[in-house]
Amino acid sequence: MISLADTGSRRMVFALYPLLISMVFVSGCRMTVLPPTSEDSARDRNAVLREENDALKRENEGLKIRVSEAEAGLNPQEVMISEATPRLVSMLIQDSSLVEVPDGETAPSQLTLRMAPSDDRGRFLQVVGGLSVTVVAVPKSGEPVLLAQRDFSPVEVREGWRGGLMGSGYVFEVPFTISLDAGLPDSVDVVTLFEGPGVDPPVLRDERPVRVRRSKD
Repeated sequence: MISLADTGSRRMVFALYPLLISMVFVSGCRMTVLPPTSEDSARDRNAVLREENDALKRENEGLKIRVSEAEAGLNPQEVMISEATPRLVSMLIQDSSLVEVPDGETAPSQLTLRMAPSDDRGRFLQVVGGLSVTVVAVPKSGEPVLLAQRDFSPVEVREGWRGGLMGSGYVFEVPFTISLDAGLPDSVDVVTLFEGPGVDPPVLRDERPVRVRRSKD
């Protein structure tokens, strides 16, 4: 004769079957995952530290502006408005910027410059001001070569704004005044200076190498 206790035990065993099977499956999956190496851990820590450092720099720049305005004798209402106003603290060249070299001499080489301004909280911020762009190539031997220099007016900067699924930013096209010869390196140095109202420091500067893509690449 089967007792109620036996029936309950059997029900419990059947109820535990799915859980046991899932535990075995998860355990098997875990066995295939390689443990992180010390290099991976160090790389992750460095990435986190860089992000934290950049965030602290942005906040520091914003605080400097607000402190200077508070010390200028603003009334409490103006101080509150000042604290809530986004502050432009960086105007950076994006990694997606690119120099394109056409095949032959039918068209000059051109820099497609993508830039992203951000406030002291790392958020995108539309800007008003002028932009100066200088492009220099440093060959393996010889003196640096000035490839292009272009000033964009505040109206041209405004027209350079682009938005979409990939995010917002500014795009500028800078044609070269001379052709890129084969002896030049695979990247060029780009220097940007942005100046506008409410910018502190008055000029935001950025410099970085930009990749050169030739038509045969």
